[in-house]
Amino acid sequence: AATNSGPSDMSNDLTAAGFAFVYAARNDTLTEEDRAARRVAFEAEIDRLDAALTAGGPFRLGSEFTGMDAIIVPTLERWRYQLPLTAQLDILAGRPGICRWFEAMEAFAPYSERVEGDAYSWTATNAMFLRYFGGGDERPEVAAAIAKSDEAADSLATAFAAQLETADSGAGPRREAAAKVVTNHAAVVEDCTREDPLSQKHFPRATAAVEGVDVVLRHAASVLLSGEDVVEAAQKGPLPELPEGESRTAAALAARTVAKRLCVPRDMGAPSARVLRGVLATLADRLEKE
Repeated sequence: AATNSGPSDMSNDLTAAGFAFVYAARNDTLTEEDRAARRVAFEAEIDRLDAALTAGGPFRLGSEFTGMDAIIVPTLERWRYQLPLTAQLDILAGRPGICRWFEAMEAFAPYSERVEGDAYSWTATNAMFLRYFGGGDERPEVAAAIAKSDEAADSLATAFAAQLETADSGAGPRREAAAKVVTNHAAVVEDCTREDPLSQKHFPRATAAVEGVDVVLRHAASVLLSGEDVVEAAQKGPLPELPEGESRTAAALAARTVAKRLCVPRDMGAPSARVLRGVLATLADRLEKE
């Protein structure tokens, strides 16, 4: 049983138990009994945190955000989205204190508008982490977890266009999204058209549509900066005119690849990513269908 009771000590206990549990699957010297014991110890620490948050909260030390919340949020956020995929463990299930804490964090703008990771990014990177650090497809249990993560990420990506309807389309998110597209334009075009991708190689690239990709990205930036209703502009405005010989299918593929490659908060805040993904996915849908 844990002996430390202060918030900082409890955080350390939880982190230690969490890493011991999460990385147990990669340690071939452990028995199944060892792994089960680490899971029990981890869940006990999660329950301990939940009890503290239920008794107090909604933030870790009471009614206001403090440094303790900043300390615990990166690991809790990662476990929230990745453990259901890798360990069939939902840290929110039956834990009202942790649920209320996440709700409070999501209502805290400096977190939710700038540094919060989103469900898609954590899900997509989970597969990438497993490919790089988990043993890859050579291990059957890792291959199954990769496939599950990829499937979940693809499912989330299918909702990008629909999420534009509810995205924060204010000037701030639109400008940040457009600025990222403009200032990283050459690198983004290269990434979504190169024949030898450096990462997330399972995402198809539009290798023969460099000029078309350039046009689509410029058009997406113009939609974001137009000052018009972004949903109306993306859904009903004019489509980009592609260079002669470049297919709409390839341009749509590139737009989807850029949307999927966006990582929050690495590339931009969640509100900006939501509106940019929505614009790109909407344009891709229209390029394929109209």
